[in-house]
Amino acid sequence: MPSPDWAHTRPFSSSLPRFPRAPARTNCSSSLSLCPSRGLMPLVLPDSPSPLQRNKQPVKQMSGTGSASHRPSKPSPPLPAPRWLSLNRPTPLASLALLLLAAAAVFLYSQTAARSYESIGEVPPLSSPTVGTIDGVRAIWELPAAAAPARAVLFVAHGCRCRPENFWPPSPRCTGCVGLPEDVAITELALRRRFAVLAVASAGDCWSPKEVNGAKRVIRSWAAKHGIEGLPVAALGASSGGYFVSRLAAEMSLAAVVIMIAEGAFGGADGALPAVYPPTMFIHMPKDGRRAALLERNSKMLMKNGVEVKELQSLEFPLTPTLLSERIPGLDRELSERIWTAFREEGFVDDNGYMKEDGRATPWKDALVKRGFWKEVSPWADHIQEELNLAYGYHEMTSLHAEEMFDWIEKHLK
Repeated sequence: MPSPDWAHTRPFSSSLPRFPRAPARTNCSSSLSLCPSRGLMPLVLPDSPSPLQRNKQPVKQMSGTGSASHRPSKPSPPLPAPRWLSLNRPTPLASLALLLLAAAAVFLYSQTAARSYESIGEVPPLSSPTVGTIDGVRAIWELPAAAAPARAVLFVAHGCRCRPENFWPPSPRCTGCVGLPEDVAITELALRRRFAVLAVASAGDCWSPKEVNGAKRVIRSWAAKHGIEGLPVAALGASSGGYFVSRLAAEMSLAAVVIMIAEGAFGGADGALPAVYPPTMFIHMPKDGRRAALLERNSKMLMKNGVEVKELQSLEFPLTPTLLSERIPGLDRELSERIWTAFREEGFVDDNGYMKEDGRATPWKDALVKRGFWKEVSPWADHIQEELNLAYGYHEMTSLHAEEMFDWIEKHLK
């Protein structure tokens, strides 16, 4: 996601473990009172898979990265072979044992990956979206399989300079779809939970409050056309989209609203809430101290007005050699390991694998160009950028809490 905004953004799964924390890093800004500390052993290239599996500033528009210059250079040397591959003249029995161990390792890895992918929607996609226009607004939508009819509607609002195509992988039905990993994970889990998913494009780079009435009409006409107008509607928006759905919730009946990496925009000119406002969930990254403080203020205001509020925090986590291949379908493990090695050797991560700087400020593209394998990586650049931003824990769409989020939404379906 680009940089923070009421005007911008982009959520994978709750399957990430909670990492132990200890003394704070020396470069952790003192202005971030919630900056997590760490106590992990230094990372080394493992032979087994990692446990990890598979943005913008408020303005009048609801609004926020960068490009890198590329300097071709020599490719980096290949990774050293694991020690067990350098055994001298193994006996036939030892060779057979090694083959069996290798086969077992491959099998166990594939099974682990399959289970992890399934837990977050990373199995052969259900994807069969429809791309079209509704009342003149560009939209993409998908309904659950006919065998399991929809039980609710999920309206999703993208962030600044993002688009509905981020929420579905490329397919014959959506050749322009991008399929960013965090976004797709949410869509796939929603479909598995029998939500009909609707995403529409903002009129400009970011959402404007003036689009609220149009969004209401789009949701209602789309639901009527598909015979689901009686179903409860939940709304999810990230960054600019988060501000937008907080406004939408004041103008139409919603079962629940999820505001991601945004503090929301509540009340009219007089600052008053409507008499009825839906249960509200905030998912945010406390490393963004300013936004966390505003969010706390708005949470207290909502609760004072009788609104049920829930808060989830998305914290930073370390990169591992296989993180990118585990969270980005189609990016293979070997390439993920090469990228991680480059990050380590360039000093982009600390001894525990945590990113030293925001992914948007890290010149990782230059580094991969210099090492000679940018061409292999470039098709995945946006996907990788999203995961780097997420790992740093600052203003990015996140599906890390998707299961908990949908559990909470489902409690409020009527």
